[in-house]
Amino acid sequence: MDTVSILDKYPIGGFRLVKSAVLPLTKELAREHQALDASPTERDLQPRRIKHLRQKAELGHLVTFHWAKAKIADQWVRMNGQHSATMLAQLNGEFPEGLFVTLDEYEVDSTDGLALLFRQFDDRVSSRSTADVAGAYQGLYEPLRAIDKSVAKLGIDAIAWHLPAIEGIPVPSGDEKYRLFVRAAYHPFLLWLGELFTIKTPELRHYAIAAAMYGTFITGNNEDVRRFWDQVARGGLEYEDNAPSTVLDNWLKEAKERGTKRNLKPKLKPIEYYQGCIYGWNAFREEKTLKDIKYDTRKGLYTPHD
Repeated sequence: MDTVSILDKYPIGGFRLVKSAVLPLTKELAREHQALDASPTERDLQPRRIKHLRQKAELGHLVTFHWAKAKIADQWVRMNGQHSATMLAQLNGEFPEGLFVTLDEYEVDSTDGLALLFRQFDDRVSSRSTADVAGAYQGLYEPLRAIDKSVAKLGIDAIAWHLPAIEGIPVPSGDEKYRLFVRAAYHPFLLWLGELFTIKTPELRHYAIAAAMYGTFITGNNEDVRRFWDQVARGGLEYEDNAPSTVLDNWLKEAKERGTKRNLKPKLKPIEYYQGCIYGWNAFREEKTLKDIKYDTRKGLYTPHD
């Protein structure tokens, strides 16, 4: 088989850094950068990104910007910094003081080189993910550092969902919700979740299910909470097909398969996951056996038994 790439006959364009300077951030500099011709590689201007940056400016959360421009065929084009320069140029109030811009200037030998240079900014592999942000806040608290980061994030996602959906308490949106790590009252739940998820339980890794765990955890019955969810995580009770933990785990496994070729039923809504889990927990607390899990929410939500 011919292993020569179909693109081999098209040489990759290159770019060279010719100058880099750290400059004081001024409105004039922002307007100058905004006024540059856009590179044909530039992303579309997104109002939500402008709004996000403006909010950061209002909160005093801006850091040094990284702007870039490139010269191709004797023409300068803007390569990076469109949204921040636009936001800054549009500010009507006070302009942020004491900030700087790193301004890089490149020479590019072809349009392909422009695309290659474009790919170096905000590289998808290097960008901060929500998991990275959650991990940053988790790492601030020594007792939580031993918890698997994905589990700690799941726990905060669960609490952040439970607070408004079940308790009617608003929480910040986006990455701001991971500041919930600051509340020491949540740490015992997160530590327990870290212990529970040492068992391989893919059917439990949904924030609404973890929110139901949190709802049972805050009843104060820690011994029963640990016993019940440990049973669910292990597939229920052996030889007890009608035990609540067995029925719930089977239901969760079936729910995880919904929306696939093997199970064409529509996927459950988060609130339905929560409802079904609380139904199973309440049956466990009442020492009942079950045939199936009820998760309809039209008559209201079940309250976790203490």
